[in-house]
Amino acid sequence: MLEPPADLSDATLAAAISAAYGPISSLTFLPLGHDANAWVYAARRDVGRELFVKVRLAITNEAALVVPHHLAALGIDGVIAPLATIGGGLWTSAARYAVIAYPFLRGATAMDTGMSEEQWRSYGRLLRAIHGAPVGKDLARLLRHDSFSPDGARSVRNLDEFLQAARQVDQPRASVAQFWRDNRGLIEHILSTAEQLGSELARTAPSLVLCHADIHTNNVLVAEDGRIWFVDWDETMLAPRERDLMFVIGGIHHSFVDDRQTRLFLDGYGPVDVDPDALAFYRYSWAISDIASYGEQVFLRRELGSKNLAEAVSRFHSLFEPGSIVDIALGSRSRG
Repeated sequence: MLEPPADLSDATLAAAISAAYGPISSLTFLPLGHDANAWVYAARRDVGRELFVKVRLAITNEAALVVPHHLAALGIDGVIAPLATIGGGLWTSAARYAVIAYPFLRGATAMDTGMSEEQWRSYGRLLRAIHGAPVGKDLARLLRHDSFSPDGARSVRNLDEFLQAARQVDQPRASVAQFWRDNRGLIEHILSTAEQLGSELARTAPSLVLCHADIHTNNVLVAEDGRIWFVDWDETMLAPRERDLMFVIGGIHHSFVDDRQTRLFLDGYGPVDVDPDALAFYRYSWAISDIASYGEQVFLRRELGSKNLAEAVSRFHSLFEPGSIVDIALGSRSRG
């Protein structure tokens, strides 16, 4: 998010971090990411490495904190695990928020800095290792299992009802409201297709593997030494491998990955039979999730600041631009 939460002061957050992870001397908000339920900071400790701090409205997927430790214990490099608190927990609290701390790793996202040919291959090798990681019964119980129901489906329907009932919408929300009304049939088509593809995929009972579930290049960190790391495990789940492969086979935006980069990734990943119908489902589902997320930010998250609102309006419209996720989803059946 571009602005810190309005109801969480720096003093309150700094005190919570100091109590859980040891005294800090400074706290800096970082205007990064598009998750409307998360904010990030850099915290400098009096002793030890600098912290990368994530603040969330709630811990909705505990596996996001456990899975990186599980992978590290298996000897899989390239995964940043949350630090334990002084009391041994994986997060602490500050006011109504959950607070998680990680080692601060210097670098830039692959989306910002790009990757060399060998780094694209490393991306593939690391994802293959994660997909092949064993999952014991205890971890399996903690992990979400893909239900093959598109995330955000209910929210899209609720937003549609809201906009059909609303007589007048204020600026800058009016442009999104008008676009939604003008393109209501298209949005309904995307939702119904996502649900149909999900039902068909569920009937095939595909094999499930451990997935990051959000592994586009903005969640691949290229460290200063050239190594790559997977960050932001908030969506991790057990799902068909196509849930992750979607991000590098076709991608969620044409500017994120091209055919050459896909080939380099697959050189590292190794032989794989990809189900084009599963890819199609995840593309349509991602489109619905983004429509729901940015729509909620625009119309329902009234506590968000003006910068975050303007960003949500812009990103909602961008979903329907040529080369973006809606365009990619609609072409799924012909492209595979």
